[in-house]
Formats: sequence, C-alpha cells, structure tokens
Amino acid sequence: ADVRRLFDETESQFGTIDIVVANVGVAVIKPLIDASEADFDLVFGTNARGTFFTLQEAARRVRDGGRIIAVSTGGTKMFFTQTALYLGSKGAVEQFVRVLSREVGPRGITVNALSPGFTDTDLLPERDRAVAAGMSPFGRIGAPRDVADGAVFLASDEARWLTGENIQAGGGVA
Repeated sequence: ADVRRLFDETESQFGTIDIVVANVGVAVIKPLIDASEADFDLVFGTNARGTFFTLQEAARRVRDGGRIIAVSTGGTKMFFTQTALYLGSKGAVEQFVRVLSREVGPRGITVNALSPGFTDTDLLPERDRAVAAGMSPFGRIGAPRDVADGAVFLASDEARWLTGENIQAGGGVA
C-alpha cells in the first residue's frame, strides 16, 4: 500500500513516470548460524520485499521507453563471512531485475541492477574502511556520487541497449 501511495503521489504531482530507482539497504552482520527469524524478516523484508513491490509497481506505471534501476551490491560477487542475509537479499534483487527486463522489454523499458562496491555510507563500518580502500586500484572507497553517476548513466538514452544487466560500480573491487 505504501509503494502504491508513493507512485500515486508522484504521478499526481509530476505526471508520467519516466525513471524509477529502487534503492534500499539494511544489513544484519552475523554468522548465518546465528541469524534469527527476526533478522531474516528485517533484511529480506526491506531489501527483497521492498524492492520487489517497487519494481512491480514501476513495471505498471513507467512509460514505454522508460528506465527502471534497482540497487544491489558488489558483494554478491564476493564471499564475505557474516553477510548471508544481506547478500542473499541482494541476490534476489538481481534475479528480479533479470526477469523483469524480459517482461517489460517489449515496451522498450530497460531494467538494470547497479551494484555499488565499498561506498561512504552508514552501511560501511568504520573498522572496514581502510581494508576496503586497499582493495580498490584507486586506493579509496567510493563516494555516493561515484555510484549516483552510474545510475544517471543507466537512466540516460546512452544506456538504451543495456537491460537485464548488473553494472558494477565498485572502483575495480571484484
């Protein structure tokens, strides 16, 4: 209901929807064996469920030729301990993107995932920042703008031939 309301208000205020970016992330960092049902519900309910219903509503409302982008994580390409819930939920997002790209492709809508690497946000603990910076050939963690520029590209006409893709925005960390 909240997602539909958000789309209703957006259409009411701005008219036709051209671009949707589904960007949500919450993480519970602990070994899989120690994760509780509440932990699972929080992470999958936010990251997978929230994105699923946003993508569903976007598919209904984005104009033909529009753009849909879902934010995942570069972490799904790596294997970090204690991240099963977060990475599992973002892996689901990547599959939603692949399937939806086929379903709305006939309308000329592109659907892509954007997967940030280590970025200067609240999700990256202070204790991990130096190690994360050292993993990039640039010797730093990403700035939010580094990732936002990727979303701008995917929303542009220059990305019209990209769909069902997972674009890595991780500063060379893979």
